[in-house]
Order: sequence, then structure tokens, then C-alpha cells
Amino acid sequence: MTRIAQIVAVACAAGLLLAFPAAGLAAQTFGSLLKNSPAPGPDPCVDTAPGPCTLVGFINPNDAGDPVSSPAPASGVIVRFRLRTTGAEAVTLRLATVTKQGDTFLAQAVRTGPTVTTQGTDAIEEFPARLAVRQGELLALDAPSARMVYNQGGNEYTPLYGPPLVEGQGPRGQGGITGELLLQAVMEPDVDGDGFGDETQDGCPGQKANQGACDTAGPRISRIALGARRVSYRLSEDAAMTFRMQRLRAGRYRSLRGRFTDKGEAGTNRRSLPRRFRRSRLGPGRYRLLVTGSDQFGNQAQKVKKFRVR
Repeated sequence: MTRIAQIVAVACAAGLLLAFPAAGLAAQTFGSLLKNSPAPGPDPCVDTAPGPCTLVGFINPNDAGDPVSSPAPASGVIVRFRLRTTGAEAVTLRLATVTKQGDTFLAQAVRTGPTVTTQGTDAIEEFPARLAVRQGELLALDAPSARMVYNQGGNEYTPLYGPPLVEGQGPRGQGGITGELLLQAVMEPDVDGDGFGDETQDGCPGQKANQGACDTAGPRISRIALGARRVSYRLSEDAAMTFRMQRLRAGRYRSLRGRFTDKGEAGTNRRSLPRRFRRSRLGPGRYRLLVTGSDQFGNQAQKVKKFRVR
């Protein structure tokens, strides 16, 4: 295979991956395929329960046009969502759970996303988000109308709740059922559970407290000063500190029994020496204090302070 052919093959494979996201660590889409244009017909959000109301996307047609349930395929973070609508209005992304009992759809709101203003041109509109989602949860939308619904052919895919669902409230039966909710979400994994999508929002998926570049450097330890009864030192960041006293014997530093620790903070720190490590308790000779710091990401740094007891 020529070099150009290899590049083309790789590009085609990448395109397929984007079109059909793989499970696991890749981004995934769920909800409507957004193939249809809005065709709301009667507006149950206004006609039966003056808006706004919550529309829950319980069922959507698949590529073959068959009705299938369309919950989140895994847990992660919704990083953007898309919809098609003919209404220029404010809408709010929401997540809900639904339990079907006979003809009743019992729904509960679980989390709320951003509120955005749509242009209502019938084109696919995309908006950024950062909303944690659990496997099996459904996309929902708080809206003053049902103008983002495809409702031809008598298909009833979307239970409707007016007034809107509210987090913390118990299950509630629907006030009506309408067509396909034209709402889709893109979700990414969240390996470290920090609430940021690992592919586009989190620069370091392996460090929960860090969304920028990964921190691989240990804390900077400086200005170690050892007095008769205490030690002081300076840190560039918070760190768990370990101190070990060593004595020079026969040309080698050997650790004395025991060690002590400190919860170091960024800046200057002072720690009293345990009684057995105070100068008055140490015999004449050459010593060194081995100082080790470990930051919140497990990065370590070490410094040595030598001294002499006469």
C-alpha cells in the first residue's frame, strides 16, 4: 500500500469512527437521529397544559425507522447537545428517568443542564454543555411549546409533563404523548469522575482535581532549616511530608529508627521535632534529615538537610 493510500485509509477510518462512535472510551451520541424536520401538529404543551412543560425523549426511530428506546448507553458527561425546532424560544436541557406502567409513563427529573435560546430555523442547532449522565437516563427538554417534535404518522414517542418536572419530586404521570423529540446529545467518558468530559473538556482524565495539563512534577521543597527542637521548610504546593533522620557511620548514612510526618501546606511550614530526634538527644556526629513530599497526584520530591552534632 502506498503512503497516500495509507493516509486515505486512516482518514476514512477516522471518519467512520466519528460517524459511529465506539463504546468504551470514545464519545457516543444518543437520542434522536435528527433526520426529520419538525412537524408538531397540535401543540399539547400549549393546548392541554399551558407551557412551559417537559418533553421526555422515551423512544426514537433507529436507522431502519423502527421505534427503539434511546437512553444513555453508558455513564459519562454530556458535552454538547443538538436539536431541530421551528420555535425561537428559550429551552432547558434536562435528564429524566421513566418507568412505564401500562399506558402510564412515570417520570422523574434527575439533573438539569443549560438553558439556551434557539433560532428556530429547522436546521440542526448545537449547544455546549457539561452535564453528568448515568446509563439508562433519558434526554428531556423544558420548553414553552412542542415545536421541536416530529409528529407525523401517528407515532407517539414522547411523554409530556406540564408543569415541568422538578428535581427532587416523586414520579409523575404524563399529561399527554406527542411525537419524536428532535433532541440529541453527545456524551464522553469521565474516567476520574470530575464531571468533565475526558475528550474535549478534561486535559488530564487521570487526575480528578486537574482539568488542565497533567501535573507530573513533585512539590518544590526549599529553605529547610533545622533547629534544636523544630524543623522549618517551604513548599510550592500542599503535600504530605515524611521526615527520616540518618546518621553517618563508616562512610554511609544509616536511618535511625522511626520517622515523623507533617501535613505540609503551600508556603512556610514549621514542625516540632519528636523528642528522640532533638539535638539534645542525638550523640555527636554527622547527620542528615531526609525530607520527602508527595502532592495530591502522588508526585514526589526529596531534599536533604545535613547537619552536625558536636
